[in-house]
Amino acid sequence: MKNEIYSQTYALKEALSADPRIILLNETEKRMNDDSLVMALAYKKDVASSRYSEMLSIYHSEDAEEVKKARNELVKAKSQLYDNSIVKEYLNAYQIVRLMYQNINEKIFSFIEPHMCPKEEE
Repeated sequence: MKNEIYSQTYALKEALSADPRIILLNETEKRMNDDSLVMALAYKKDVASSRYSEMLSIYHSEDAEEVKKARNELVKAKSQLYDNSIVKEYLNAYQIVRLMYQNINEKIFSFIEPHMCPKEEE
């Protein structure tokens, strides 16, 4: 039984690795990671996020001017990153693959009840 499950799981893994949606996601991720502008924008967003968190921990209020300024810088940095065409393409591909995996998960695991699983030997 276990060998059959392993074989079927491996077949699913192979089918997924050949799926055009996953191939597109992987290719787009590589292009995104190789793009110096995208990496600079991602770094800028990370720095802005850290600064915002730091200002929140110092001032403990969203209404403090320094916190507002840091939040605005973070929103601007995120917008610049997410407006990049490669990032948009990646996020679209990611969403499609995420939904595909969610669908697979629901179809495979939705019928399994806890009492159906064998208990591991202690």
